[in-house]
Amino acid sequence: MITINQLRENSMRYIDSQSVALIYLLKVIDECLVFDHKTVIYPKNLYCRDKSLILYIFTSDYQLIRLSYDAETVSMITRDLNHLIKSQYLISNQESQLSLMFEDEIIYLYPKMDTTPPYVKEFNSQLILICKYLQEKGK
Repeated sequence: MITINQLRENSMRYIDSQSVALIYLLKVIDECLVFDHKTVIYPKNLYCRDKSLILYIFTSDYQLIRLSYDAETVSMITRDLNHLIKSQYLISNQESQLSLMFEDEIIYLYPKMDTTPPYVKEFNSQLILICKYLQEKGK
């Protein structure tokens, strides 16, 4: 399971543009968000040094928060998951992917493309947590 504490550790591991972005994103999380045991995080593009990091946070009150960083500016977008039209979870032997379809946007979470090979299994596990979260909240 990927946790906020794990992301904090990662932000201190390297000195590169993604670590700087992660530090800014974590600062906004600390200032603006409250985490509990039901909160699930998906750090899209973590460890992909040539891609922009996006944090998707699934909150206990059925909100999806998207945090991104660009040129010293953090963007935080909140979506009500009650407006989710459809989610599609695809599973194969070594990989999985999740699509979240809203009226105006489709969000793709695809571990094979969202991280580097050593972390794909951990990201696949995170997708399972998100699927369970969506099923629990969708009742």
